[in-house]
Amino acid sequence: MKKILLATTMLASVAGYAAADVSVSGDARMGVVSAYVSALDKNETTFSSRMRIKFSGSGTTDGGLSFGGSFRAADSSGAGEGTKGSTFISGAFGKISMGDVDGGDEVSVGQIDGAVGYTGLGSGNSIGYVSDGGFSLDSSFKDETSYSVKNADAAKVLYTYSVGSVTINASTAQLSNNANSQRSSYGIGASYAAGNLTVGLGYGQADLALDVPVIADINGSITDISASAAYTMGATTIKAIYQDKQLDVEDVSASAVSMGVSVKHTIDVVALTAYAISTKFEADMFPGESVSADRYGIGATYDLGGGAVLAAGWVHNEAVKVNGDDEIYSQGVDGFDAGVNFSF
Repeated sequence: MKKILLATTMLASVAGYAAADVSVSGDARMGVVSAYVSALDKNETTFSSRMRIKFSGSGTTDGGLSFGGSFRAADSSGAGEGTKGSTFISGAFGKISMGDVDGGDEVSVGQIDGAVGYTGLGSGNSIGYVSDGGFSLDSSFKDETSYSVKNADAAKVLYTYSVGSVTINASTAQLSNNANSQRSSYGIGASYAAGNLTVGLGYGQADLALDVPVIADINGSITDISASAAYTMGATTIKAIYQDKQLDVEDVSASAVSMGVSVKHTIDVVALTAYAISTKFEADMFPGESVSADRYGIGATYDLGGGAVLAAGWVHNEAVKVNGDDEIYSQGVDGFDAGVNFSF
């Protein structure tokens, strides 16, 4: 009896410790999606579902430092190698996070509130930050010489420090991309919150190279300056964002200037969201005028309670493409979805 009592006490102690420091959560979704399929050159309506489990752990040192980490079950292999999930340690000095983290400028500036649909419908409401992976070009030079882009790694380490209403974020990519490259990227930013108003400002830089046959690598860099402002008026939140992205690779230059705004209004258990974002793209490697690509959408959610939310949305997404004469143009597709999101 004593052995059974001792074993039961030990198991209860271990179970209590795990419950306090390690947690399991998850999310799932199910519904119907209508999206463009390039191979068929038309929209296809399909059933769509997924299930994800997330593991999180945390603790505190005797000196008061907090530490922890998290990863999704599907990313367990990458989490073991530091490419997925993230870990952190924090204290009076701030917070240091490593792994699959966002760039410092992205954390400060963020994205507009365009969570439309239960799947996100391609996340057309978002803009890219060079601190999170550089820049890619899906095209060819006018002489039809093919090339590939070698980007710097995405953010690997993120440092955050807050003083009153000001929060500073800074990130850097891995110190060495691979044995043959020393391309780097970094992002810095700051945000300020005063009552119902929050503003953010950030700067990012990334090295990259165009790998052209015979010529070999053409090295250069890409930078972006981003800013955002969000204001909440009761049940309504308005957020605007601006970004100026500039690429310079020896004789090749390009720019992408994005401006966007979102409005979210909540009525009890119902939330209504609308967004619009426009990107003006131009590059001296292509003939013709600059091209603008517009993205916009509307959506609604209904909170069923208990972690279940009905969601539906419609979007129009345009992308910049290159035709047979190496002229740039924009092409848009529509999409919609309806379904249920679960969190537990």
